Amino acid sequence: PEFTRWKERLQLKEELQFPGGAGSNVLCWNSELAVLGMVTGETSKHAAQSVTALGYDQRFDLRKSAWLLAGIAGVDPMVGTVGSITWGQRLVDGTAVKFIDPREMPKAWPSGWLPLHRNEPYGLPVPSPAEQSTMVVELNSRLVQWAYDLTQSMKLPDSEEFQNLRLRYNTSAARAPPKVMLGDTLSTDVFWTGSESAGWARNWTKYWVPAGSSRNEGRLSTSAMEDFAVAEALIGLQRTGRSFAGSNALLVLRSASNFIEPPPGQKPVAELAFGLDTACEAAYVVGEVVVKELIRRADQQVLYG
Repeated sequence: PEFTRWKERLQLKEELQFPGGAGSNVLCWNSELAVLGMVTGETSKHAAQSVTALGYDQRFDLRKSAWLLAGIAGVDPMVGTVGSITWGQRLVDGTAVKFIDPREMPKAWPSGWLPLHRNEPYGLPVPSPAEQSTMVVELNSRLVQWAYDLTQSMKLPDSEEFQNLRLRYNTSAARAPPKVMLGDTLSTDVFWTGSESAGWARNWTKYWVPAGSSRNEGRLSTSAMEDFAVAEALIGLQRTGRSFAGSNALLVLRSASNFIEPPPGQKPVAELAFGLDTACEAAYVVGEVVVKELIRRADQQVLYG
């Protein structure tokens, strides 16, 4: 469902066989627009496999291509609300971890999730620049800011379902109308929910992206699966000459279909309330604006090179 609107409305009518794809064995192409659509598949391994396979596909020269990853995500009610759009600035890896069951961990620990080379949660010393480089991908700030400036004033689609869900939360960010935002995203193959996990996600993001010149650096906005892996795959393609700009040519657009934790006083459940249709519509209407502008500026490599 996340790809349907892109295929139909951008008229990606030509279907090309793609045996290396993990999400779909078909690529969707519009030769007039020079736009290629792909379903990467869920989880980091499938996303990395699909992007790498496409990068080495001899039918395409993608060295100067811009990439847009668009999909749904969970949003932190401390930062935003369902139906909102986040343009990712920094992508944090939440998959490379050590884990001790909370029932067996030391009582003083806030979480059983530990950095790989530390012996306690958020342990000292603080991550070095070399360690951060393995856990955080900072996207091209010029490109991300350009996409945000282009779309920040857009009125986003909304639904009665989302409006009713917002009223169950008590933060001003969660109860506000949807909007286009900038933020940091956490990538993990664990489909988690709940206040305890949300606390870990906030602290983990802050641990790996210490506050710097911007007060929003290291502040969790959304959580999804594939973002970090896609960026890493593009970095790999850059190293082998299959992409000139690597992750500097990547935009990550996440549309909030749900909150990362239940409303106050409610226990987490395995099946979250998703507003899939509205979130997918928001992702498309915002993403389309950027895609069409990238097409118009295709010769201006300075934008994302």
